Amino acid sequence: MAGMVGAMIVLVGCVIAFVVFRETTRDVPELEPEAIDWTTAVVSIQSQGHEVAHPAELQDGWIATTIEFLPTEPVTFGLNLLTDEGRFVGLRQEDQRLEDLLETFVDDEAVEGDAVQIEGDLGGEWQSFEDEGGDTALVLDRKDHYLMVFGSADEDVLVDFASTLTLADLQE
Repeated sequence: MAGMVGAMIVLVGCVIAFVVFRETTRDVPELEPEAIDWTTAVVSIQSQGHEVAHPAELQDGWIATTIEFLPTEPVTFGLNLLTDEGRFVGLRQEDQRLEDLLETFVDDEAVEGDAVQIEGDLGGEWQSFEDEGGDTALVLDRKDHYLMVFGSADEDVLVDFASTLTLADLQE
């Protein structure tokens, strides 16, 4: 019995030594998000006669990471971005119910806040929503669809981004 206990202690010690050795000598790659060329996609969408809200340009250091487009009527369009500080900002143009959009992209228990006045081409009074985790959404009701700017970035960053949105033709 004593021999089995001793062998078990040696075996556990070997496993611990192996795990410690592996963790100290392993290179963990740093994954950087890959930027996509969102402007070419928007120009292509617009050339097909679809109207999508998009930023006039991105702020320095911001990158687009994914884009989604469905040629429904009205169109479904999504653009995901990372700020220069690595915070997430999303843009969504869709004709779903507002509750469904909030549940999908923010939280099923998002709480409505004060209205926010946005300047710019798509300016006006936008509804604001927040969740317990710190995500914020700004929503503009465009009658046949909703336009939503959302993410983990601070509300003032989302407001600034929303003020850059336009329907104008994007020139590459």
